Amino acid sequence: MSSWDHLRTELDLWQSEGRIATAWWRDDDAVTVTPELEAILAFEQHYHVPLALAVVPADLQNDLVERLVETVDTRVLQHGWSHKNHMPVGRKKQELDDVRDIGDVVSDLRHGFSVLKSRFGSRFLPVIVPPWNRVAEDVVASLQSLGFFGISTFNPRASAEPYQGLLQVNTHVDVIDWRGTRGFAGEDVVLGAMVAHLVARRTGQVDDLEPTGILTHHMVHDKGTTKFLDNLFSMEHSALNWLKIPGVFPWQ
Repeated sequence: MSSWDHLRTELDLWQSEGRIATAWWRDDDAVTVTPELEAILAFEQHYHVPLALAVVPADLQNDLVERLVETVDTRVLQHGWSHKNHMPVGRKKQELDDVRDIGDVVSDLRHGFSVLKSRFGSRFLPVIVPPWNRVAEDVVASLQSLGFFGISTFNPRASAEPYQGLLQVNTHVDVIDWRGTRGFAGEDVVLGAMVAHLVARRTGQVDDLEPTGILTHHMVHDKGTTKFLDNLFSMEHSALNWLKIPGVFPWQ
């Protein structure tokens, strides 16, 4: 049985229980329009799979602002400030860190929030996506006061209850092999992760209300990644529902 067959079998089980497997799509590190970005925007338009684009405010280019005006379902989330690592050698990369003065970190986030809100208007949702999916607890505690209402990292959330006053909706399926080739992780790995999260939701091992999140990084997509996404988004199953981003992070 192929990995695609395993996915369809799992979705059949959701269907047999009268349930819908919700999913959503987040892509990180957006700053400008590139051929790779155009490829994922084409998928969004052609297959009607809404896209949450995590934008790096410090490096935002005008062409991205202008390009997203032409899209329907794309929404912008805040990807830190400059995607710069502040951790010392020996510690995992992190921008929203516990090394600098908290006031400096907050100042960066406030500035980034202002940039994205002014440039994207209602297309910007006040949701923080920490670079490298890591954020210090004292930074999290400050986010609500800055105007954020949501946060998205990686791995199943601990609870549906607010996290430091924030709605947390994470991603669970990374299509890139960061520790190896830094290219496509392969169908078996990626679909295996997707099926595993769906099984865990269906059987109550994790929060079943958290939609299964697909994480992409368009700037490093290779041909294998692009082909896989084309196959994934073109797959139809009555028990699979790709959520619109304001539905993932309902605000206002």
